[in-house]
Amino acid sequence: MLTESVLAELLERACPTIQYRLRWEVLGEPRSAPHLRDLHSQILNDAAVQEVFSWQQSDGWLGWNFHGDHSLEAGIRLLCEKGVDPHHSIIANELHALERETDRLDRGIGKVGRILDDRGLGGSQTIRAAVFAYTGIEDKPFVREQIDRALAAFNAVLTINAIDDLVQPYKSGLVYRLDHLWPCIYHLRLLAFTRSWRSAENRRLLIDSVQRLIDLSPLPSIHVRHKSQLIAPASFCMNDFSPVLSVLDDAHWMMWFHRMELLARLGVVRAIPALTRQIAVLRETLAAGQGRFMQALSHAYFRKWGAYTGLMLERDWRDPQRRIYDLTFRSLLILHYAQMSCPSASIGHPG
Repeated sequence: MLTESVLAELLERACPTIQYRLRWEVLGEPRSAPHLRDLHSQILNDAAVQEVFSWQQSDGWLGWNFHGDHSLEAGIRLLCEKGVDPHHSIIANELHALERETDRLDRGIGKVGRILDDRGLGGSQTIRAAVFAYTGIEDKPFVREQIDRALAAFNAVLTINAIDDLVQPYKSGLVYRLDHLWPCIYHLRLLAFTRSWRSAENRRLLIDSVQRLIDLSPLPSIHVRHKSQLIAPASFCMNDFSPVLSVLDDAHWMMWFHRMELLARLGVVRAIPALTRQIAVLRETLAAGQGRFMQALSHAYFRKWGAYTGLMLERDWRDPQRRIYDLTFRSLLILHYAQMSCPSASIGHPG
């Protein structure tokens, strides 16, 4: 269990981003509070933030690529995770460029992005919508359209009772059957960071869909066949919704942290027993560390920020204490958004 003393330690000694996000996201303090404004100024001087700022070109575009490493997508994700105010001029200019310059969406992904969009498997347009969602923007028509497509992808899961309903053999592997939709990591991220879809009916849909994904787990590697080309969809974190945490390697722990935070943000965890059992293991792990996540995880997936990977907010993990702060913070976010543990009676979601 995360104790008050551990929370106080994070608020005093963790990096400015963790302090800021704890106060804003978990404790519900307004961004306008003087202490948060001071922390935000420190965040803007973070070396990783400054590096991303340096990518911006005169037209607002970050870097050259849209997708992948050192891309607009990865840059905005890092800035939002670091706690940079989404109204900051650099982010605002990026989003303006992304809304305006749709001809650049092939950069870093090529025609594959359009193929995946056409198949309903999450391509360039889904990624674009998710980027806007990271910053809290969902009232754009192209974002709303992709939210609807994400819900359709999760609804399609309910038509699958066994893996053979979804795939067919091709050469030495498996490919999706034609005309089958399927959710990717960007569909999950898009729904996790938006709210307009949150009706009782859609919540029930997602609960049932995630339960079906658990029943089907672990999924094999599945490609998209386009003519003679095999395309890898954005299935990162999406192949095993029911892992055994006691045997996870470090890379799969990163995937678990990322996936579980997104599921917690969806608001479905408490309704799905398999997920509440995973949360129980997390709480046991924290209790064993007197409120801290002490397991010595270390993998590039945590440290390297890109389209899919990156969770480290501290400057590095050479000091084990910084790793502990990062993973304890991620644990707290999961518990908070899952509404399964609160370090303070005043906790509330940010407005």
